[in-house]
Amino acid sequence: MSVKTSRLTIDLPKSEHKKLKMAALMLGTSMKELVLMSVDEFMHRKPNKVTLKAIKQAESGKGLKKFAAMEDLLKDLGI
Repeated sequence: MSVKTSRLTIDLPKSEHKKLKMAALMLGTSMKELVLMSVDEFMHRKPNKVTLKAIKQAESGKGLKKFAAMEDLLKDLGI
């Protein structure tokens, strides 16, 4: 049974590419496998209490702000 795949292309600064390559080498794996392990770990990470509270508030609509324009949002964020 064949597994369907998709290609992911990302641009990294040379220094980050070198770090990724060295980390994979030190772990005895490929850069692809290291990235896949990292994504898998991230996807299975459980949210902390603060994040769970924020998710619950967002789902219930509590404490949400609405903005008429992107500029208003950025101004509120101080950006």
